[in-house]
Amino acid sequence: MKSSVSPFSNLKLTFVGFLLAGLCWLIPTQSHAQSGTTGYGLYDVPAGPYATPAVALGRIEAQVLLIKNQFENLSQGSQDFKDLSVKYQFYTIIYDQLKAGKTTKESLEAGLKFFGTDAASDLTKTKKEAYKQEAITLLKP
Repeated sequence: MKSSVSPFSNLKLTFVGFLLAGLCWLIPTQSHAQSGTTGYGLYDVPAGPYATPAVALGRIEAQVLLIKNQFENLSQGSQDFKDLSVKYQFYTIIYDQLKAGKTTKESLEAGLKFFGTDAASDLTKTKKEAYKQEAITLLKP
């Protein structure tokens, strides 16, 4: 009985096999490289300069008080209340780090890491970026 597969078909099948094997080898590498990113630069802090820790502490303390006053105007459970709660925690972390003797940049970095936790998961990327930029502006000299 004669083989129904021609030599040309064997060559095509071999080529397709190598092509698929090559793609399978490349795709996991690309996915791994993408998953290793730091999330659109959200956690990156510009080099500075920043205000001294003593000045930054005063500014952050004033910001925390301002946020506390804003809670009175919001209904508990609303999205605005939840967003403001995340913002409050963000600034409280920065405040605590400054009180612990960290530099202004280190304190800001610690605050930004909070955005990667479950507690901040409901906050939109846009809000996170806005809070980050607001804090950077506040902490500049």
